[in-house]
Amino acid sequence: MGYRHAKMILLSSCAIALCGGLQPAAAQVEDEGARSGGLEDIVVTARRRAESVQTTPLSVSAFDSRSLQDRGLQNIADVSRAVPNVQLDPVANESGVASTQISIRGIGQTDYVLTVEPGVAVYLDGVYVGKSLGSLLDTVDVERVEILRGPQGTLFGKNTIGGAIQVITKRPTADNQAEMELTTGRYDRLDARGAMSGPITDWLRFRLSASYQSRDGFMKRILRSGERTGEVQGDMNRLGGRLVFEADVAPNLLATLAFDGTRIREKSPATYLRRVTEDAGFPRLFNLAVPGGVCAPAAGASRFSNPYCFNDQYSLPTDTRVTYNAGGNTADTDVRGVALTLDWKPGDINVKSITSFRKVDVFVDQNLGGSAYYNSQVGQDIDFKSFSQEYQLSGNLLDKRLSYVLGAYYQREWGRQLFPVQTALAQFLSGGDIKNDSYAAFGQLTYEITSRLSLTGGFRYTYETRRFNPGLQHVVGYDDLSVIKIPGFVNPVANAFGAPGTPLFPAGWYKRNSKAGTPMISLSYKPVDDVMLYATYAKGFKGGGFTMRFFPPVRPAAGVDPDTLIPYAKPEKATSYEAGIKSEWLGGKLRLNVAGFITDYNNIQVTYTIDPDGPGPIGRFLPVLANSGSARIKGIEVEGAAVPTDWLRIDGSLGYIDAKYRKFTAAAIGAYPAALGFDLPNTPKWTYNVGTTVTFFDNESGNVFLRADWAYRSSQFKEFSNNPSLFQKGYGILNAGLTYRSADRNWDVTLGGTNLTDKAYIVSGVASSDRAQAVRSRPREWYLTLRHKI
Repeated sequence: MGYRHAKMILLSSCAIALCGGLQPAAAQVEDEGARSGGLEDIVVTARRRAESVQTTPLSVSAFDSRSLQDRGLQNIADVSRAVPNVQLDPVANESGVASTQISIRGIGQTDYVLTVEPGVAVYLDGVYVGKSLGSLLDTVDVERVEILRGPQGTLFGKNTIGGAIQVITKRPTADNQAEMELTTGRYDRLDARGAMSGPITDWLRFRLSASYQSRDGFMKRILRSGERTGEVQGDMNRLGGRLVFEADVAPNLLATLAFDGTRIREKSPATYLRRVTEDAGFPRLFNLAVPGGVCAPAAGASRFSNPYCFNDQYSLPTDTRVTYNAGGNTADTDVRGVALTLDWKPGDINVKSITSFRKVDVFVDQNLGGSAYYNSQVGQDIDFKSFSQEYQLSGNLLDKRLSYVLGAYYQREWGRQLFPVQTALAQFLSGGDIKNDSYAAFGQLTYEITSRLSLTGGFRYTYETRRFNPGLQHVVGYDDLSVIKIPGFVNPVANAFGAPGTPLFPAGWYKRNSKAGTPMISLSYKPVDDVMLYATYAKGFKGGGFTMRFFPPVRPAAGVDPDTLIPYAKPEKATSYEAGIKSEWLGGKLRLNVAGFITDYNNIQVTYTIDPDGPGPIGRFLPVLANSGSARIKGIEVEGAAVPTDWLRIDGSLGYIDAKYRKFTAAAIGAYPAALGFDLPNTPKWTYNVGTTVTFFDNESGNVFLRADWAYRSSQFKEFSNNPSLFQKGYGILNAGLTYRSADRNWDVTLGGTNLTDKAYIVSGVASSDRAQAVRSRPREWYLTLRHKI
């Protein structure tokens, strides 16, 4: 039967047993607006207080649990496709793990290492998740997902220069409830989800949820001959859970203790080679060292059919379902977190404390060479921990005309990331240790000048310390570690970079401090009840970061302090100007929100490759983090929804971005002379989605409806240098599902499909002077889901 099937059946049995042990609860009452035939009103906490999304003077898109379920959205990457000017890739270039690279309005990051800060922050129930590692949160047992666009430097602060994504989970309930969900589908898909909630005593409640997601890999590993190796990539095997206790410690004091964990045991993502430049860098040296000169240019066309030679014979198109990768094929991740929230409401004020600890462990063994003869493995061994403490004080004054939020924040990060890099010619250990501290104080006031005119102002002061120790980096050796050996091959660079054990950079803790003040001011006006106009000025800040990777060894001259040589990218800053309108018409049956913005983006941090020893045999392959320059980003966003009849709902969004670099540093121009003509990475000019729900009947027999969503992203480059091999043309994704829901809303069954047009596209990628590699998208898949509530 198999381990996965057994695990799924066990989880399903537990869920059924849990459901059976509880008393039936009354069917959940739907939102008043939806029940009366209008659009639902979603309450958000984008300004750290509960308010309607339509009265929040911010560009925020929100999805409640029913919307997430009806659209078949499994994680925040799926959700992002329904939001304008957002690009969320569920795999970050060569990370090989459940990390993300997120860009909102052209601001984000394309690197995942511990010394690089994300440009878009992810929050789980108010807790900052931290690095891109472990930030691909799913939507299991989620109450709401909010995506805030533009700098959120006042209330959220840390690394929200592009925006923020909030995932708010479901709370424990005062009555007994339970639900379960089973899914099967293509690639032997087997998913199980379950949740139960209820009272333990009259003052203590709990909620327990668990999920298991699995499917086979879709990308087969083959040899150059076409023979299958039996290995696959691009599978899924994830087990997650969450346990929450909620206690009424006192009549006005609520304590919430939450534990969450995710266990991922997967193969490598669907990586493959897009380009090999045989006469550059390590491929050139490798090909010249193959005996008999059979891989040298003089060998002519025969070298492109000789499997020993590393050249474009190993390059593959975007729609490939095979890869020539060999060797390592493991991507394991463990994420654990605990958070304690104390919410005290003594009278007209609200005092909140959020204390959290999160830990991420990653082990990756992957081969990115794309050939069994040309070894190129980049492993990962990561241990990251984060502790944070936040205090908030909120309330109302002046007969509730003045509302305020004041707060303080502290975070400590510490971790170690090891990169065992094993190329065909040299092996070295990269990475290092980090230890970071972040302090902030913030405040925001909203004053109702009149019943229709409000003014909001806020400010946050942030002070951060970044520490990095690269002392563990050293040359490992010069062994031939290829999966299949080439007879007579002699390493041409043996000992060229120092004997094994040679440090790559002098050991020691290197420290940089930074500080910033990020103000915000917003004016909102309601000329009529269902229309709001607003204008906002805001600044954002993202902390600096060290370059983590070194090669070949850096040996400071006598008397030179290594602290003056270690590469460090200064903090990014953004200034945004935004104006918008939020409106509802026809008695709540039509919603139309429009926003326009201009952002000045300065000290942009990018990861690009350089030739570490200058023009020479190695080539441009070493990734460095550096400030590249500045850009101006202009755009517009439209979001709308309509329910013209009881049986039809239409919703969608449209985003347009005009993003241009304005200037570059001398170092960036030196490495890339044509940089001023580059496009910002992961920034499609056009994004739009259109969704519709058609209800065929809704009566005492139940409800049958069809949900279809089409999401489009125009062309984009997947990394800074605009490498043509990593240029993704515009593409659209079609998802659809047909659902039957029982009259009491306690049973659902859905038959659906994702990527129904079977579109292949580049999810992420990385390029150097000698090659480019990419991760491709999942193909077309069908699924069948059964849900039950008690």
